[in-house]
Amino acid sequence: MDIGIGLPSHIAHVRGTLTAQWAHHAERRGFAELAVIDRLVYESLDSLVALSVAAGATTTIGLMTNVLLAPLYPAVLLAKQATTLAAASGGRLTLGLGVGSRPDDYTAVAVDYRRRGRILDQTVSVLRDTCDGQVVGGDKAICAAPVRIPLLFGGRADVTFHRAATIGDGWTAGAVRQYAEQSMSADRVRAAWAEANRAGRPRLQASVNFTFGDAQTVAAGRAHLQSYYGFKPDYAAINVADMVTSPDEAAATVRAYEDLGFDGLVFYPCVADIDQVDRLADAVL
Repeated sequence: MDIGIGLPSHIAHVRGTLTAQWAHHAERRGFAELAVIDRLVYESLDSLVALSVAAGATTTIGLMTNVLLAPLYPAVLLAKQATTLAAASGGRLTLGLGVGSRPDDYTAVAVDYRRRGRILDQTVSVLRDTCDGQVVGGDKAICAAPVRIPLLFGGRADVTFHRAATIGDGWTAGAVRQYAEQSMSADRVRAAWAEANRAGRPRLQASVNFTFGDAQTVAAGRAHLQSYYGFKPDYAAINVADMVTSPDEAAATVRAYEDLGFDGLVFYPCVADIDQVDRLADAVL
């Protein structure tokens, strides 16, 4: 199973120059991929820009959005940006896509929150056409050359599993370790994949939050999760309680997802200290 690490771009008031340093160090320590979480109305860094900075600071490590709130972006512009990043990084980009559950993100860009699922489907159609080098919204293709970008879908709704199996390349699970639910969802994706007569098998991606260190550092990590998910207090409490805080717990999480047949697992940092990269690498690589 591929083990990845998140960039700290989603942490409030993170120092922007840390992005390249973090990415370079993660690649040097042997992580398989770098991932970003998307959020608009928050004191964080832009997901695609942060991932682009990481791409320029690295050469081989995978790059992933997990997940990008695609309906917030104009479809043609997102397709141009994504195909550019995929091409410039040498084909290292995977797009995890979702719709999110924060109406304020949609209000900020004047997009109808109630139509976010339909907008996602339209965006994916434009993205696929762009990757194939087809003409989109004009008389010329908008990417330099055809490019392959694997698409994963995040969420637990029936339509999410359908997207993952019919127009996507797999499914990405949420960051809370509800293993029984994750297993059932993975089975539903596999079943939908078989029903769609897809060749091969779907990619299954998981993620988890972590903070290693002394009591003060761990408390800071929990405070981040409480703030980040504060719009849903019950869900915030679940995330706080679920955060991985020790090397042994991290290693056990890897084994659990391997046993469930997942292909990748990303650990998301909850404090923006670069020593978290080394602490995690020592625990799981």
